[in-house]
Amino acid sequence: MKLIVVSSILALVLISSAVGHGVHANTPFIIEKSPVEITLFVMSRCPDAIKCEGTFSKVFQTEGLPEISPSLSYIGSIDNTEISTTELDLATTSTTTTTTVVTKVSCKHGPLECAGNTQQLCFKEFFPDYKVWVSFVTTMNSWQPRRIGEPAYAREVAEKVLGLSQRQRRRLQPHYLQNGDEKDESNEREQEILLDKVDECSKGQHGFDLLVKSVQNTLDYGVGTSCTVFIDNKKRCVVDGGVWRECPGGSTIGDFVRSIKEAAGKVFRISW
Repeated sequence: MKLIVVSSILALVLISSAVGHGVHANTPFIIEKSPVEITLFVMSRCPDAIKCEGTFSKVFQTEGLPEISPSLSYIGSIDNTEISTTELDLATTSTTTTTTVVTKVSCKHGPLECAGNTQQLCFKEFFPDYKVWVSFVTTMNSWQPRRIGEPAYAREVAEKVLGLSQRQRRRLQPHYLQNGDEKDESNEREQEILLDKVDECSKGQHGFDLLVKSVQNTLDYGVGTSCTVFIDNKKRCVVDGGVWRECPGGSTIGDFVRSIKEAAGKVFRISW
């Protein structure tokens, strides 16, 4: 009975709002649940982040989980330095001063960590399905974590996650042992092209811009501990020194799933 009353009140509020905004009361509208936002504030070479990401990779695989929108936001510092250059025009003896802002990002575990952060951001950029990019991150964490940040390692992990390394070995087999078809080969070529773009992104300006944006997002949230978990834009838990802390709702996989389901019942999107 309570659910029916609440639903009725919600419907009346929506209709009143629609009329107030010039939408006819008979105009059909749809109430949809928005994906639950889950953000892990991390550092790619941090043991606490590796522990945290491993736990949430299992959370994301839970059967019956509501629609989610997971992301990683990286911890670091940004330094914007102004550099002024003065040029003298000999003909007029006048001077012109140009000011350029140089942006640098520093990461707690050094340049390799900044590189690892960037590689993960770039992979997500071209493989946005979280079931794919989360696997990339957790494989990077579990396979040879000391190599996180190395360009060659990022490529090896990506090929492993996408199954390209196995397919490449299969191509070297005698023809009668190969069982691929033209569609598979076309998909493989597309994935390899995307991986080339990931590599280019990781080494170039676009990757750097993604890193700056991510670190700035973390600074805006005021987060400095890796790993800090936000669910539905609210701080939910922290892993510090290998221990789950500040977790009033519990820190098991089941506890996090329950929090996500509770958040899913509160988040709505209205379309007309």
